Amino acid sequence: MRFTCALPAPDLCFFVLFSRDDVIFQSGNILINRGDIDDILTNQYFSDNHVDSFAFLLSEKIRIMPKEFQKYLYISPLYRVTNMIIKCSYNTTPDFVRESKLIVQPICFQSHWVLIVGKLKEKVWKLYDSLPNPEHKAICTEVIKQIHEDKAGVFPSDITTWKLQTVRGIPTQSNEYDCGIFVCKYMERAILKKKTDWASLKEWQKYMPKFRAELGYALCLTTKM
Repeated sequence: MRFTCALPAPDLCFFVLFSRDDVIFQSGNILINRGDIDDILTNQYFSDNHVDSFAFLLSEKIRIMPKEFQKYLYISPLYRVTNMIIKCSYNTTPDFVRESKLIVQPICFQSHWVLIVGKLKEKVWKLYDSLPNPEHKAICTEVIKQIHEDKAGVFPSDITTWKLQTVRGIPTQSNEYDCGIFVCKYMERAILKKKTDWASLKEWQKYMPKFRAELGYALCLTTKM
């Protein structure tokens, strides 16, 4: 389906033809089209591509400000489908996993997004959940087991034995659809070298429309159309 949009001007009327299927951003398995941008801006649920695209933009930010962030291994939420692991570091080496500080894994379960972050040195998992629920914690354990089975010997210790701790005091959502953008913002904070003062971010919910707009704008800037 294609749409026509009239843009007002003093003496002329321009017509722009566009489709929801027009590709805005693509990198590897990540694909964002105009319809995906609409979803970001109209308070829709995030897809795997939305979260992966945020992770990609975050990796580009790290290239500019590497001293602000820890080295980490990002595992795509599409991992179980594509087996895709993205190395996010400003200085990748053959021993990247050993040198990384964190394992970052967004997870979507029954349309709800959560984030788990594994701390390799402390051997602990941190769960970021904008709608805390024991059921969400249970699915995280299953995902960790699958990664361990698929990547046996990759990690310096048995990641299934690490304690899974829910992070308390983080900002939470007050609606049914913002979990995806919450997970993206959790991820951005979790990989910072500087410790986050979560108490100062309690009002995050009211800024979610702004965060969505920023993501949509950043993705539109990448288009070559």
